[in-house]
Amino acid sequence: QASSVRETPQRGCKSHGRSCVLGAGTGPSAMGAALPELAKAVLDRRVPYLSWQIGTKVLALFAIFCLPEGFASTALVALCAFAAAADIVLRIAVSRSGRFSPGKHGSDVLLVAVLLLELLACSGDGAAGRSCRALRMIVPFAILVSLGGNSMRLSRDTGGGETYGGTARERGDDCEAAIGAGE
Repeated sequence: QASSVRETPQRGCKSHGRSCVLGAGTGPSAMGAALPELAKAVLDRRVPYLSWQIGTKVLALFAIFCLPEGFASTALVALCAFAAAADIVLRIAVSRSGRFSPGKHGSDVLLVAVLLLELLACSGDGAAGRSCRALRMIVPFAILVSLGGNSMRLSRDTGGGETYGGTARERGDDCEAAIGAGE
């Protein structure tokens, strides 16, 4: 089966160290190829990125419980849902498998779903309804679980040893010796 993309030599094309592909600079394929690089660049700035994620979740809690129903409340909850969805996309883009994993992304998917349901149920005249009140009891738990995941990612050792006092080898930890010591 022949490919519909053909290589063509173009002026200035060798600047990237590879031959040019017709249509490679535009369209969804170029954006799809750039997404892992963009995601890695964003996620490599772990502290500011996760602080922003945590901040949007705190603002959503504030909006749900402290602000009157209106544009500001809706905008903050929508911002949190968007931030959680973007986080899922970025994390899948940099993962080796490139697939959704319920163990890694499940709490954020639950959060996005609950926040979108909250936006639907609590907008307009539905703010006093039973479904809105029920969701407002569930939303804090979904946000707190997601916050816990972000906190774990924030405090995780990146291999540099700053978080947990070095690697096991640098600290002299020997798992086998510790197991045998108890006998």
